[in-house]
Amino acid sequence: SALVLGVTDGIDNELLNAYAAAGTMHVLAVSGLHVGIVYWMILILFKPFKRYKTSEWILAGLSLVILWSYAVVTGLSPSVLRAVTMFSFVAIARPWNQRTNIYNILAASAFCLLLYDPYMILSVGFQLSYLAVLGIVMLQPGIYRLWEPGAWFWDEVWKISAVSIAAQLATFALGLFYFHQFPNYFLLSNLFAIPGSFLVLILGLVLMAASFISPIASAIGWALDWIIKALNGVVL
Repeated sequence: SALVLGVTDGIDNELLNAYAAAGTMHVLAVSGLHVGIVYWMILILFKPFKRYKTSEWILAGLSLVILWSYAVVTGLSPSVLRAVTMFSFVAIARPWNQRTNIYNILAASAFCLLLYDPYMILSVGFQLSYLAVLGIVMLQPGIYRLWEPGAWFWDEVWKISAVSIAAQLATFALGLFYFHQFPNYFLLSNLFAIPGSFLVLILGLVLMAASFISPIASAIGWALDWIIKALNGVVL
C-alpha cells in the first residue's frame, strides 16, 4: 500500500525508522518515480494506437485523466502534485510536437501549484521534492561524467548512484534542519530500494488490474510478497 499508493498507516515504526535512517523514505512517498512509471506504462499500453491521426490527442487526454486520478487516490501530497503537474505539461506538449525544457516545466509546475495554494511553499514535502529534482537535473550529469564504466552492469549502478548523490547534495542542509540526521547508508540502500520499488509498483498496479482473476492475482501476490520481504530485509 505504501509503495503503490503512499499509504503508510499499516507500517510499524521500526520499519519506518529503518527506511528513514537508510535514506530510502522517498520510495514510500508517492513522487516522481511513481508518477513517471505510471506515465511510462500508459505510453507502452497505447503504443499500438500511434498509427491513427488523433491518437496523440487521445493519449494526452487519457494521460491527464489517469495521472490526476492516481494523484487523487494517493492523497494529493505536495510531491505527487509536483510530479503530476510536470508530467501533465509533458503530456500536453506531445500532440503539439513541442520540445520541453525540464527547468521550465519545474518552474511552471511550482508557479501553478503556488497560484492554487501559496502556503504550499511552507510544506516540507514541497521544499524537499523541488530541491531533490533540481539537484538531480543540475548535478547528476556532472557527477555521472566523473566515471565512465565499461561494463553495462556497473554503468547502471553508477547511474543510480549519481542520482542518489545529486539528490542528497541538494537536500542535505534542509534534511539536517528538519530531521536532524543524515542517512549514511543512502548510497548503498538506494541501489536496492530504487529497482525494488520499481518492481513492486509495476506488479502492484498489475495486481490491482488483474485482482478479479484469482490464479494470476495469486501468482503476482506471491512474487510481490517475496520482493517486499527482500526489500525490507535489505533496508533493515
